[in-house]
Amino acid sequence: MKKPLLIIGNKNYSSWSLRAWLLLKAFNIDFDEQLIELFHPSATPILNEHAPTGKVPVLIYGQGDEKVTIWDTLAIAIHANDYLTDLDIWTGLSKSHTESNTSNRINSAYCQSIIAEIHSGLIGIRGEMPMNIRATAKIRPSAACLANIARIEYIFADCLTNRSPDSYLFGDFTAADAFFAPVVLRLQTYAKASGIILTPLTEQYCQTLLDNPHVQAWQKSALKETRIIEEDEAGEILSVEGILAK
Repeated sequence: MKKPLLIIGNKNYSSWSLRAWLLLKAFNIDFDEQLIELFHPSATPILNEHAPTGKVPVLIYGQGDEKVTIWDTLAIAIHANDYLTDLDIWTGLSKSHTESNTSNRINSAYCQSIIAEIHSGLIGIRGEMPMNIRATAKIRPSAACLANIARIEYIFADCLTNRSPDSYLFGDFTAADAFFAPVVLRLQTYAKASGIILTPLTEQYCQTLLDNPHVQAWQKSALKETRIIEEDEAGEILSVEGILAK
């Protein structure tokens, strides 16, 4: 089978693209990537051909009548788990081990639930703290945004208490870590600059994800981008890293 193609948006800004890309990387799924410029006319023909919703990410493979198209990050995760990897993305373990172990089934259910929660909620943090990897920015978070952060910190504590300091949410890397990666990058951009105090456990987990080699590779690429998308710039920009740094 020809390698799947993942169509993604600008790495500095596209949080949902990061989730899909990181998931495929973490579970050793070989793929090609095609980056389009968000909100730019050059992206229109590509999206018209491959993306029924006109959004990224989109994963495609196969030809003609056998072409498979998966849009939406959650759908990509489910499809990858079903068809593209021998590991269970909800636990990070072999599928046979997950199915035969009750505690792993419990973790799988929890993992799927918090991913669905991210997918459909956390509107405050999404709207007020858009992913902007190269920036350090100050905002005035609303009560809704702070409530989202409190909920995120509760999830981190519930998953990580009594785990080793460098642990992912369920021990091994899972889809939940891929879905929370843009949240961690948002916190890196806005939290300290905005006076938002995070718990030590949250800080610890953020560092674990920031140390992940795939997350570092994405960030490195993001810092090489030059385009500024005003729709995804928020707050008072205090500093900028990467090629646009002055």
